[in-house]
This record gives sequence, C-alpha cells and structure tokens, in this order.
Amino acid sequence: MLTKNTAIALLCALFALPVIAKNYTINVHGIVCEFCAYGIGKKIRVLPFIDPAHYDGGVKVDIESQQVFVAIREGAILDKAALFNAIESGGYDPIDITEISDDPTRSETEK
Repeated sequence: MLTKNTAIALLCALFALPVIAKNYTINVHGIVCEFCAYGIGKKIRVLPFIDPAHYDGGVKVDIESQQVFVAIREGAILDKAALFNAIESGGYDPIDITEISDDPTRSETEK
C-alpha cells in the first residue's frame, strides 16, 4: 500500500516529465497550387491547438505530396473534427491523419 509521501512523490515525478508536442500529417486531395496551400494554412492556423512556433505558423503544406503537416501545442488535444472541418471549408478533401515523430523545428536540410 502506498503511503501519502510515496503517492505525492510519484505524482511529482509524473508531472515533472516533459510534455512533448505532437505533430501530424494529413493527406489532402485537391491541393494543386500555392494559392491552395495558402488557403489551407490560413484556415488551420487559427485553430487554438495549433502551435505557431513550429513550421510556418504551425502549418506546412507540401503541394507535390498533397500533405499538410501540423504542430500541436504542448498539452493541447488535437481536435480532428475541427481540423478536418477547416480543410473541408476551403473545398479540399482530408483523407487521413497520421501522427509523426519528426521534430518540427528541424529544417528540410537537416532530415
């Protein structure tokens, strides 16, 4: 049985662990030009769980692969429905979403 002091120590250790922001990639049909990329980015950047400190305001759009990369704030919960609604509101079709482990602060040349 845990003592009060042991329980407090365990809780402190748990909260001392670093919280790592997560990053996701979304496959999106319909991205064909820079204007498309701009529009998608603009709609996603306003979502409260997007971390503007990474990528370009929290979003990176790859036109060639038709993928959108997003960085989520530390401690925030990804709202997939809100994210997909933002993409759909621009006339694009989000297909699926995958968590990625790449550090969003790294540049393309570092990968």
